[in-house]
Amino acid sequence: MIRSKLAAMLALAVSLVGVAAVAQKGGGLRYSSIAASSALTNSTTETTLDTFTLAADELKAGDVVHIKAGGIATATNSTDTLQLKVKIGGTVVIATAAVDVADNDIWTIDTDVVVRTDGPSGTFYANGVQQLGVEGTATMRQDHVVSSAIDTTAALAVIITGTWSVASASNSCRNDMFIVEIKRPYTQD
Repeated sequence: MIRSKLAAMLALAVSLVGVAAVAQKGGGLRYSSIAASSALTNSTTETTLDTFTLAADELKAGDVVHIKAGGIATATNSTDTLQLKVKIGGTVVIATAAVDVADNDIWTIDTDVVVRTDGPSGTFYANGVQQLGVEGTATMRQDHVVSSAIDTTAALAVIITGTWSVASASNSCRNDMFIVEIKRPYTQD
C-alpha cells in the first residue's frame, strides 16, 4: 500500500513539474569534513589530507561515488609546485597537474566514479573536473580514468593527497572541504 501511494505521488510530481524525479535507495551523503585538514608543510612526501573509508561490499554496480574537495595553498616558496590527487582504494581517480602555486591559490576537485561491475574483479570509470590556481581565474580541466579494477568486496579508502615538489617551511596547504556521496539507482526490494 505504501509503495502504491509513493508511486502515485511520484507520478503526480512528474506530471506537475514535467521532469522525472530520481528516487534513491541506500545512497546519500557518506562523509563531509567538518574542519580543515592539518597543514601539509615542509615535505615532499605524498601526504593524505583527508580520508573516508567505504565499507566492504558497500558499492554495487550502477552506484556513483561523487567526490568534492577544496582547499588552499596558504603559503608558497619560489617556483615550488603542488599536486593533488583523489584516490579510491589506492587508485587515482583524478589529479591536478603539478602547479607552481602562489600564496592563497585554491583548488577545487569534483568527480564522479561510476561502478560498472562489483565484486572482487569489479570495474569503475571516473570523470570529473579540477582546478588549481588563482581564485576566479584558474582554468578548470577535465580528467577521466578509463575502466579500471576495483575490489568492492574490500573496504575502500577515499582519500585526497597533496605533494610539494620541494620541502620548505614556506610551503603550506590544507584541504578545507571533502565530501563523499553515493548516488544509487532506485531498485525494488
